[in-house]
Amino acid sequence: MPPAFATPARRRALPGDHCACGAIHDVPIDTVVIDESAIDQLGAYCKVRRWSRPFIVMDANTEEAVGGHVVSALSREGLGVAAFSFPEREGLLADETNVARLEQALGDTGADSIVAVGSGVITDLTRYVASRLAREFVSVPTAASMDGYASGVAAMQFKGMKTTVPAAPPVAIFADPLTVAAAPAEMTRAGLGDLLGKATARVDWLSSHALYAEPFCEEIERRVTGPLLRAATGVDAILGHSPEAVSQLLSGLIESGIAMAMAGSSRPASGCEHHASHLWDLLAAEGRRPHNAHGLQVGYATHFAMRLQEFAFGGGVSALTTPRRAGDGDSADARSWFAGHETEVAAVMAEKRQFMSSHESAWPSTASHWEAVRARVGAAMCPFPAVTEALLAAGIPREPGFLGLDGSTIATTFRIANRIRSRYTVLDFLEGQGRLTDAIDSVLSLLA
Repeated sequence: MPPAFATPARRRALPGDHCACGAIHDVPIDTVVIDESAIDQLGAYCKVRRWSRPFIVMDANTEEAVGGHVVSALSREGLGVAAFSFPEREGLLADETNVARLEQALGDTGADSIVAVGSGVITDLTRYVASRLAREFVSVPTAASMDGYASGVAAMQFKGMKTTVPAAPPVAIFADPLTVAAAPAEMTRAGLGDLLGKATARVDWLSSHALYAEPFCEEIERRVTGPLLRAATGVDAILGHSPEAVSQLLSGLIESGIAMAMAGSSRPASGCEHHASHLWDLLAAEGRRPHNAHGLQVGYATHFAMRLQEFAFGGGVSALTTPRRAGDGDSADARSWFAGHETEVAAVMAEKRQFMSSHESAWPSTASHWEAVRARVGAAMCPFPAVTEALLAAGIPREPGFLGLDGSTIATTFRIANRIRSRYTVLDFLEGQGRLTDAIDSVLSLLA
């Protein structure tokens, strides 16, 4: 009798489904299993898909955690399994070098599918290579550490610059909750930071919609906000390594990835808090600071992003002026942070200016319109106190100094992080109103 593959209980917009926002959201992920029998179900799933030569990708840590079990389970099904394990136990990057290593390992194996056993870097490397080679892939999460498992984009680090590249989502996700709950505590804290960061990503998306009529979907937003609120009120159980609580965290991170796949971009789950993290990754790639977990960086940046959004929409900008041109007036110091990446930054800013100019007719033209925007965005900021307490409980402080980031670095980060992506955020709003430096100074004085 074939296994009954589990899927999320909440309704998902399937290929061809019309959403209330008027769009059609295509979600190619057909199966999500979070269960102690997940790895055994994966073997049966491969046969249902008529795969005969799956290729397993892992690293030294994830091979020990569950990778060996995956290889055994698929071999028991009579499949021609091949595998590659990156020997690194830390410091592995989703960069050009490791893309080449993985493609070389795949070589002429004749693999008809790929299974990613791991968390962020392994998943992004596999997703990117699978897309390049037109192979379907399955994700086997080993930690509730990030939201990219179900995503349709790969977070790659090319030439030192963190960039988001369109790539196919997995066709399925299979996770063993005991394996996920046993992951290092630092990874679970990172997952909390990544999910709690959706609080400010949500406000950035909504404010761009309210100010510039960027498309916005409430159904997609709910997929992110629900898990975010559950995580904010369940931190103690998550940090206590409860398999049920950590599984709920993982489910929320997967839902966030599904939301991104539905939107066709990372917009529902990534705002200025992610831009700050990407800038810190760039500094790390240049040897100017150590690498740190993505989710811890995002969670830390979320503290500052919340306060900047409260300044912007809670009274710091009492009346709107015509927005200044994005990126004008960069100092030599600001430009030095992007040395060697001037072309990429110029392209980002040109795309951002194009977005703002092509949507300028939506800009609030009256005081009442601006008050309506503030009221709507203000309602979206209601979870901020709970998110703040959850981040603190997860050991992610709000004062400068965490992760080796002093007040000066943080101030510069939020002055220039909007050069990382063309996405409109509160940083662009405050810069356009000539209030960004004032807002940063105010936030740092409050959090110092």
